[in-house]
Amino acid sequence: MEIPVTDKKSIRADYLTIFKKAYTLMDEAVIDGNCGESCDYHCCRRFDDDGKRLGMYLLPLEYEYMQAKVATNYELHTHKLYNLPPKIKKSYYIYCHLESGCLRDYRPIQCRTYPFEPHLENGALSLVIEKEQIHDCPLITHRSEWRQAFIDGVYNGWLELIKIPIIQYHIKYYSKERVAMDNLMIHDPSDGFMALQR
Repeated sequence: MEIPVTDKKSIRADYLTIFKKAYTLMDEAVIDGNCGESCDYHCCRRFDDDGKRLGMYLLPLEYEYMQAKVATNYELHTHKLYNLPPKIKKSYYIYCHLESGCLRDYRPIQCRTYPFEPHLENGALSLVIEKEQIHDCPLITHRSEWRQAFIDGVYNGWLELIKIPIIQYHIKYYSKERVAMDNLMIHDPSDGFMALQR
């Protein structure tokens, strides 16, 4: 049965509220000071060591709700040509703003939560760090410097985002893939993180 137009507008407003809240919660610095200075902004690079242009995937609906007015440089990837989860028919792959650099207030979720990934297993949300990473964040070996406000902000932001069904599906899909490929480096709250699992 088709949802009436008024309900669709209400749903859209709810999703916008969720995204805005998540962006705010995830706006905490990883460490005191500028973490980019410790690695020469390695995770903000526009090109990898081989000269390949780097970008990132937005979450489902993130372009529509948060990035449409600011993301000027992107590719639209479809499930027919790219390896996307089956229920996700398209995904926006964005590149950094070449002229203006990082628009920090509008940086995507992945920039806000790195190096954490959300993980849903047995109905529980946790934060994990994968073994295989493009950026190899040097802060992973200095976890004692991480601010608890950053960890809590990331966790609570994901709690908001999983209220959106397609995002919850997205997280479950990649969580299963991560487990199947044994791509979990850190998944234990006793390994230096408070609030990784609730």
